[in-house]
Parts: sequence; structure tokens; C-alpha cells
Amino acid sequence: MSATSVRALVMAALWWMPSLGQAQAVGVNLRSSPMLEEAISARQDQEGGLYLSGQRMTARPDLDMVIEGQASIRKPGMGIQAGRLAYDQSQDVVEASGQVRLSRAGSLFVGPQLRLQVDSFQGFLNQPAFELYKSGAYGQAERMDFVDDARVVVHQAAYTTCRRTPGPEWLPEWVLKATRLTLDEEESTVQAQGVQLRFQDVPILAIPSVTFPMTNERKSGLLPPVVGITTTNGVEIAQPYYFDLAPNRDATVTTQLMSKRGVAVDTEFRYLEQDYRGQARLNLMPSDTLSDQARWGWSSQHQASIDTGLADVGRVGLGLTLNRVSDDAYWRDFTRSGQVLTQRLLPSTGVLNWGRGDFSMSAQIQRWQTLQNIDAPITPPYDRAPQIGMRYGQWNADGLDWSVQADTTRFEANYDRIPNNTLVPRNGERSFVLAQVSRPWLRPWGFVTPKLQMHATRYQLDQALDNGARTANRLLPTFSLDTGLVYERDTQWFGRNVTQTLEPRAFYARTPYKDQSFLPVYDSGVTDFNLSTIYSENAYVGQDRLIDNNALTLGVTSRFFDVANGAEMLRVGVAQRIRFADQQVVLPDQSAAESGLSDMLLGVGVRWDDRWALDGTLQLNSQTDRIRRSTLQARYSPSPYRVVNAAYRLNQGVSEQVDLGWQWPVSDLLGRGDEAAESAWTRTPGQGLGPDRWYSVGRLNFSLTEGRLVDSLLGLEYDGGCWIGRIAFERIQSTVSTATSRLLFQLEFIGLARVGASPLSALRNNIPRYMNLRDNFSEPSRFQHYE
Repeated sequence: MSATSVRALVMAALWWMPSLGQAQAVGVNLRSSPMLEEAISARQDQEGGLYLSGQRMTARPDLDMVIEGQASIRKPGMGIQAGRLAYDQSQDVVEASGQVRLSRAGSLFVGPQLRLQVDSFQGFLNQPAFELYKSGAYGQAERMDFVDDARVVVHQAAYTTCRRTPGPEWLPEWVLKATRLTLDEEESTVQAQGVQLRFQDVPILAIPSVTFPMTNERKSGLLPPVVGITTTNGVEIAQPYYFDLAPNRDATVTTQLMSKRGVAVDTEFRYLEQDYRGQARLNLMPSDTLSDQARWGWSSQHQASIDTGLADVGRVGLGLTLNRVSDDAYWRDFTRSGQVLTQRLLPSTGVLNWGRGDFSMSAQIQRWQTLQNIDAPITPPYDRAPQIGMRYGQWNADGLDWSVQADTTRFEANYDRIPNNTLVPRNGERSFVLAQVSRPWLRPWGFVTPKLQMHATRYQLDQALDNGARTANRLLPTFSLDTGLVYERDTQWFGRNVTQTLEPRAFYARTPYKDQSFLPVYDSGVTDFNLSTIYSENAYVGQDRLIDNNALTLGVTSRFFDVANGAEMLRVGVAQRIRFADQQVVLPDQSAAESGLSDMLLGVGVRWDDRWALDGTLQLNSQTDRIRRSTLQARYSPSPYRVVNAAYRLNQGVSEQVDLGWQWPVSDLLGRGDEAAESAWTRTPGQGLGPDRWYSVGRLNFSLTEGRLVDSLLGLEYDGGCWIGRIAFERIQSTVSTATSRLLFQLEFIGLARVGASPLSALRNNIPRYMNLRDNFSEPSRFQHYE
């Protein structure tokens, strides 16, 4: 530091010192700090000193001061540098000129002339250039007015997140021009008026006013639009807008224009309160020109905990689910209306539940809307109108686990809307009681658990059974015995210390036979045959069929654990059931299992490290040694934004499919190119630096049985640093003979639409472990431009 600078600092110190007559000896205690804090406390802001430096300084104590030559004024959270600084102490006003640089938490402003009231942070900066650290945005304007320490008004502004490159000919890839920009750092929003948006120097949007967020926080603003071409709707343009209504409430409104159908509006509202939460979604098209009718879809979920005000009762849980659409063809024509509304069976349910200790009760009403297709009709499920249930149980009560479950349900169905229907519903009421008791013996070396169940069921039907009766009763006991052992040993695999287990298991179940063929089937079905359900008492779900059982299941599982972290590296299992008598109780149109050996089940799971994962199951016919069903799934993900998923599924005589999904940088396939070019560009905070600008994404589902693609999604993503471009082709199989195809385009400007996931939700829904290119975001430090 020069002698002149030293003299200036000494003069500044003397200027701020009290008069000699008031001077007092002050003891100063210094305390070390391990780090500088990002946030500035209110005490620091109010009591922090003002520091001045420069090459030449002229001062009148208690009046004013002029600093020239590398002049600067600093206080906590703010710094001003300029060629010349004039400070009026009486007004607390700074006037700066000559390459003025104003730095404060969250932003940097540069210009030729500044006037600023320091305490209130009010003033102006002429011809400014600015940088907003939180959003990674840059800009320039004719004038900037500082309203207070949180709000700035910028006139005739240009705003972009494209990082400036050296040279006078720099032109950002996208720029938002506005007659007026209001930057609100307290609310983290930017409000623009008189807006023109230009991409590659071509105007693509002009609107009177728009608001968008500055950071990744939830803020109201535009989300990236989507442009698409579909075979059913023609050209589609969807523009979503996000409303941050409150910390616990938000909404998204998407306006869609379909060239073949008209205009539609999708609205999604979400809320989270102390005692209730939920969401509601409405898809509305007032006039569909193709079908000449209004089309709509409604989906909502609500969960609440209600205080009854009664000390003995306490709180009651409430759950409401409503799904309804306007017509049978809705699921096929509007494939983007949500996961539930694109199904053909739409449930609507109301549930009340209450519990106290080991006792619980519930009551519900459930009704279905079935969307019929004359080419592929489906049988509607029975409505529950209503269903009332209770359960009481105790665990480890003197060594016993026991419970009692009771349920009574009114089942109703209407088959009038089934094309060419010949079925007749068997409406009625079903009540059952299930009591069970078990005595588990658990030890480190294994377990033994005997269990006894008693099923009591009664039917009361609207129409008589084949024997003329309107009522029917069924009482059946079930005994089971579950046993297993656990052996362990320490070994090594490829230089890694592992612990291997050997876990043999035996499960026996016995249920006597009772004819149940005359009983209706309301909610029963066959469970999936796998390594979990093979150790169960009943091969059916629901209460309408109890399988006659005299069977023993034998199996063994071996697992390998990494000693260093306890992670499971490998799991191998095999199991088979031995029936000692032919099965007699079956569901309609189901074949019975014969005595002897069942199909053999084999399973394997590999998690060698975080990159590789492999899961496989095999169902092998013990009589023919042929594979009846098999599933093989593999995943390779060496780093973020790099994932490949592959699956093979075989159901002999029904289907055989191969599924492939991926997200991968194209540069890995084509080579990384010139290293100099890699360092010549940067991107705003997000995924980071590197050459990976093009990404290939997709999912292909191929039916080997039919020899054709069933569903497919192919796309490319381009990360331009300050913008992201996407293009995707999607084909969805609607029916056996028809499919819907669409081509989607999206252009996302980083810093204008950072809230929420990409509207191309097909990428997340179809590609496991897909990552948005801007999911990783770290808040920048206020010290990054500290000088």
C-alpha cells in the first residue's frame, strides 16, 4: 500500500474518532471465527462500521469527505469502488463516478455514475450492467433505481443467464428485453413489463407483463412451454404457469391449444395444512370440435385428521378420492391428463377410520366409473356401498401374537353398459370374521412360528343361489408352521471382506376342503406366484375363496454382506412347494393344481457397487423343465446423468417383452472433441462444467411375441448452459390395434422457468433414475465477488 493510501486511512480513522476530550480507554476482546457467515445479522447491519480507503482523501470532520484514486467504501453486506467517491456524512449519501462497482449480498452493479443513500439504500445508477448471483443472471440497462435494500427498478433492461464472453461483439443466445424490470430479492422474483424474448437474436415472444423466479425456490412464474404434434390432437401448444399461493399451497394452470380439438385448460391445486392435505386436478375443454361435446376430467385426493371434541374418541381420519371423466373415450384421447385419468377403471372412495391403542375401525364407500370400449369391453368391479371393518390385536402378549378382524360389505354392480352383455351381477352382502393366534420363538440361530386361523363367512344375496337359498355360511380353520435357520460365515470375494449367510426355511399349511363353487366372487383373485407369496397360507387375495391346502414349501436363501458398510452385495434364493393332495377349490376359469411338486422359483439380486444392479426371477416347470415365467432386470449408472435400464420379461404363452431405457451423454459415444473447446464455454449453476451438452434419452418396449414395438419414447436434450432444448417422440399403445403418437418440443430458458419439473413428464415416468439437467443447484456465496 502506498504512503498516500496509508495517510488516507489514518485520516479516515481520525475523522471517525471521538474528540480527545471524550476519548476513553477501551478494552478490545478479539474472538476467532472458523468461517465467515453467509447471512448478515441485524446487529451487524446496524452496528457495523464504515470503512473507507483511497489514494487521496479530503475531509471535513462531521460534514463530508472526498476520496480519489482507487476509492472504496465498505460496510457489512455492501462495498462501493470507484475512481472518485464523495461522502456526505450529514445525509449519509455517497456519490461515485468513474467505473463504479457496487457489490452487495446477492448482486453486483457496475456503471459510470452512482448516487446512494447508504442507510436506506435508495438512489440510482446510470447505464448499469448487473449480475444477480442467486439466479446466475446478467443484464444491462439505461438506469437503475434502488428503492430499498431488497427492491431495484431497472429501466430499458436486457436480462439473460448466458455468461458473458470477452469482446464487444458478444450476443447472448437468449435475452429478455423489458421497458421495466423490478428485481425483488426479498421475494426472489423478477417482474418484467413491456417484454420481448429473443432467442438467437430472433423474437419469439412478446407480452405486456410477466413474473418469474430468481432462484430454485417456489415462486410464481412461467414454466417451460411444450409444443407437440400428435396423431389424435394435431399440433399442441401447452403453456403452464405456476402460482406460489402460500408456503403450504400452490397451483399450476396450463393452457393448451390443440389444432384438431380446440382450447383446453388443466388446473392443479395442492394444499398442506396442519390437519389436512390434498390436491385437485381439473382438465376442461369447453368444446371439442372432433367429438362435438364438452370434455372434462376431475381427479382429487384429500386426507384429514378431524378432532371430534370427545376425550374418549379423539381424532378421526378422513380420506376422500374422486376420479371422474366426461366420456368413455377420454382415456384414449387425452393421454397427458394424469396417471389415474388415463385408466379405464376410475375409483372414487370415501373412508373414515379411527383407532385407539390395539383397536381400530374403518368405514368406506367405493364406486367405480368404467370406461367401456365396444372392441374390448371389460367387466366392472363391484362397488362397496358401504364397507365397515374393525380389528383388534395384541403382539407379544405372554409370548402370543393374536388378532381378530371383522368386516361387512355391501357389494353392488351394474353390467348394463357392457356391450353385448350376458352377465348378471350377484349383488349382496358379505360378512366375515378372521381370528388368528401364533406363538413365535425367535432366536439368533433361527425361528419357529406355529399359527392357527379361523375364517367365518356369511353371504346374504339379493338373488337366490343355484340351490334356491339366499344365504350361505362358511367356516374353515387353517394351521401353518413356519420355521427357519440362519448360518453365517466370514469369507473374502475379490479382496473384499464379506459375511455370507445360509438361511433354509420350511413352511407347512393345512386348510381342509369345503365346496365354495356356488359362492359369488366379489374381490378375490390369484396372488402373484413369487418367492414371497409361496410362503403363505392362501393362494388367493380377498375372502371369497379359501384354498384347500395340504402343502409344504421348502426353500433356502443365501446373502452376502460387505463387512465394511453392511450393504447387501448378493442375494440368491430358491423355493418349491410340495402338495400332498390335488387342489379342489378354484376361481372361475382357473385350472386346479395337482399333487406333487409345484414350479420351482429361483431369484437373484446383485448390488456389487453403486453403479451396477441386477435382479432376476425364474419360474421353472418341474415336470417339463421348461421356463414358465422369468424376469431379468439390470441397471448401470456410473455417474449422474448416465443410466441404462434393461429388462426381459417372459410369461409363457401370454407375452414376451424386452424393455430398454436410458439417459446418456452423446459425447461419450462420439468422443469428447477438442479439449480447448471444452474450456471455452461455461454454464450457469447446475450440473457443472464439461463437454456433455447433448444427451440421448429414451425407452423402448418391444414385444417378441408380436414382433413389434408396443410403447416407445426417443428424445434428445441439449444443454446450452443458459438454456435447455428437448425434442421427444412418444408412441403409446391405446388398444390392441390402435396407438397414439406425438412429437414434443421444448425450449427452457434457465432463470425464467426454474420451478418444478419439466413438462415433458414422460421422461421421468418412463426412464427410471432420469435426472433433470438442472436438478443440482448450489446457492452461490456472497463472497464470490468480494474484493
